Amino acid sequence: MKPINFSLISLVIIIFLVFSPIVYGKVLWKDTFDDGKIDSKYKFQNHPGKWVEANGVISQTDPAPGDHCYLVIQGGFAEPHAAIVKIRIDDWADHDLSRAGLGFRLDQNDGAGYAFLIHNTLSNMEFLNDHLAWKNNDTPPPFGKVEIGKWYWMKALINDKGFYGKIWPDGENEPAKWLLESGFDFGAVRAPSGNCGLNGGSNQGAGKTNVSFDNWAICDSADECTPKLFMAPVGSEGKLSTTWASVKSGY
Repeated sequence: MKPINFSLISLVIIIFLVFSPIVYGKVLWKDTFDDGKIDSKYKFQNHPGKWVEANGVISQTDPAPGDHCYLVIQGGFAEPHAAIVKIRIDDWADHDLSRAGLGFRLDQNDGAGYAFLIHNTLSNMEFLNDHLAWKNNDTPPPFGKVEIGKWYWMKALINDKGFYGKIWPDGENEPAKWLLESGFDFGAVRAPSGNCGLNGGSNQGAGKTNVSFDNWAICDSADECTPKLFMAPVGSEGKLSTTWASVKSGY
């Protein structure tokens, strides 16, 4: 029996880890909503709405869920951090309380915080400090208007300098620049909470908002948060065990 060369084995493992497409350590939270069960770690704040996970997506299906309606992960994530999610508007009525998007620095008790939203009309993106102030940086998406029933990616970043957000159609390249950028000069500055959420609307009967989400991730950096996080590595199944078996067979 030949002696095992542990130095060579270690080198092979290191090379595998360096070139493996699997991401290690930079994704703080990820949910693809594929198991048909809402994760028990989620909280529903400030109004619960009616969230349903089915067919690989999670949807807020109450057309008038109340102001505000978040699905929250109280993760205590250190800043800076970014989030990305795929979003589809299923029903919409133009109204101030028609809102959908991403939330950051959400309060532990009532879920209020900073939000990057589709707001009022499907041709408007805006920042909100819940129940305190709008940034009033009303800006159309770079493609003009969100279409009902079509998937888009929303991405946002929060750090000690401010808040940043962008949106683009699924299947197209991510814009290089942020669509919206702002300091914390709208409403009282909220302390970092590390809690993030999906905003499923605020309507109270005056309009309607139904929205679905897929492929949500929270990451250390904006560069890390890309749609590639949700692409299964081609042929990666069993790669480590196969490599390990090949190494062993030579000794």
